[in-house]
Amino acid sequence: MMRNSTATYGWLSKGLHWLMACLIIGLLAVGIIMTDMPAAPQKYELYGLHKAFGIIVLSLVIIRIVWRSTNPTPTLPTTMPRWQRIASHAVHIALYAAMIGMPLSGWLMSSSFGYPTSVFGVIELPHLVDKNPARGELLGEIHETGMIAFFVLLALHVGAALKHHFITKDGILKRMLP
Repeated sequence: MMRNSTATYGWLSKGLHWLMACLIIGLLAVGIIMTDMPAAPQKYELYGLHKAFGIIVLSLVIIRIVWRSTNPTPTLPTTMPRWQRIASHAVHIALYAAMIGMPLSGWLMSSSFGYPTSVFGVIELPHLVDKNPARGELLGEIHETGMIAFFVLLALHVGAALKHHFITKDGILKRMLP
């Protein structure tokens, strides 16, 4: 089924979840690798790919938010303690904020340094702000801090899913598996 139910996620939600998971993990890994590379054409090619896939993630998260707002969300087990329900919602909200904040901070950083942001050289995106290298440096720090926060959020999200699958055995992870 394409749509979600109160028992499980539909194939569109599952597909968006796993596609974005792969893209985000790849972006985090490439982000670490490219910043440590010496200045060379390969480094700048990676920056271009990183920006393009970051914009794709931003586009997909918007689609995902719209889809989520028009579909039911599977209910959490009644056996789940209240604090875990609150933590689950808080981590999901923080993940959505990171999925929006990271691409935007990267785009703002590129704009501040006067660098172009494009999707594979096909779609050139406008600068969001005027050139201001000092602001670019600040946004770079924000982007890097966001990366660390993203890793923490992903660890919490994956850890909770695995805990529910292997320890609690309440079917939470199965709802998102293909």
